[in-house]
Amino acid sequence: MTKPVRSIAKVAASLVVVMIVGLFAIQMRYVAASMNLVSIPQASAATSQPATYACATSTSRSVDVEYCSEAAAMRDPDNPAGLTSTRLALDDAWFSEDAGSYNHGIATACAVLSAVCNSESRFYSSDGAEAPYAERALTALGFQHVRTESYALRSTVIDQVAALMNGTNDMSAYTFAAKSLPNGDTLAFVGVRGSYGTEWLSNFSIFEASGLPDHEGYRAAEREVADALAVYLREIGADPSRTRVLTTGHSRGGAIANLLAAELADRANGPNALAREDGVYAYTFAAPGATRSKACDASAYRGIFNIVNPSDIVPQLPLSSWGYARYGTTIELPSVGDPCFETELPAMQQAYERNTGQTNQCNLDALGSLAAFDSKIANLLPTPDSLLSPTGAFSALQQLVAVDANSAFLSHCPDTYIAWMQAIDEDALSFA
Repeated sequence: MTKPVRSIAKVAASLVVVMIVGLFAIQMRYVAASMNLVSIPQASAATSQPATYACATSTSRSVDVEYCSEAAAMRDPDNPAGLTSTRLALDDAWFSEDAGSYNHGIATACAVLSAVCNSESRFYSSDGAEAPYAERALTALGFQHVRTESYALRSTVIDQVAALMNGTNDMSAYTFAAKSLPNGDTLAFVGVRGSYGTEWLSNFSIFEASGLPDHEGYRAAEREVADALAVYLREIGADPSRTRVLTTGHSRGGAIANLLAAELADRANGPNALAREDGVYAYTFAAPGATRSKACDASAYRGIFNIVNPSDIVPQLPLSSWGYARYGTTIELPSVGDPCFETELPAMQQAYERNTGQTNQCNLDALGSLAAFDSKIANLLPTPDSLLSPTGAFSALQQLVAVDANSAFLSHCPDTYIAWMQAIDEDALSFA
């Protein structure tokens, strides 16, 4: 072996050793933290500076809340976190109504809160250097017992490497909070974080056959949230017959929230109930298909509302032609070609710019093409197994490459959903 070759071999061997030691250290940190042997920052509502708010009535609050805007983070180099704020209103009186009646005020508040819960990861990934956004917003809205410890060990790059090593990608992070309503009922809030790091791998768990109708990856994450919620409600002394639950999430978080709400509805009349039958409020955004259940539109799920942007690809996946859908009612935002689209679009763009400091200039042709994405790809991929063939995989890749990336991003990002919800009223929505 020549000297240069020996030198290269030594460098390669050293790199392998460093990688092995690094992976071992990551695993040890994960185990140590899980056993409470290593300190992990914990957000606290008591020590955070709450958002400002003004009480309009004894039950209604209007709050200026901070969150991290994906649009601002991508396009403003002077604001890498995308830090911004927007107005959020929530009225406790809204929860005296049956959950089966759509409430645009609750829906609009949830659009913002889903972005707030996504932003909480920044606190845990910065060792507490950034703000605990969820604690601030929910405390200002009058909630107590705010809990976000699920974000620990699930927010840093090291956490994601550990999840990949441990095979624990079928998980999420979530925020719990609770408050007393004027009628004495407890309102519990559950905000589920969207796709994060290696959790993306869980989104593709559509080939495993467990015998259950729900998406494998989303269901695994939902089971953890449901179990944790049961413990949380028991710890705060909530009576299931006097408990209402509001759950929300964007994208993958919306799919998990969708399954959670369906489980809460299924359990409502049984011995393991966590909430009253008429008290399961779910407002999801950009949620992909989470189930193949034939009964997903049953009356039991009347309190679940799934808001989707027709030009957003994510809610079109997995394909409806494969049998995938969402529990409850799907509600569409204005779409290209709708009578109200061009009249409502300027108001949405103004709200988007007010919230993010960026412009939302839509390519109408691209939006129309994105809205037809599922029908186009369904012809190429008649079954999920089609993706496993070289021809099917190549066809899917061709369709994705042809997508207008900027329009796809704008159609899916939480900021666009927030802006649409703030700009329109219920009459501009289409209920499927």
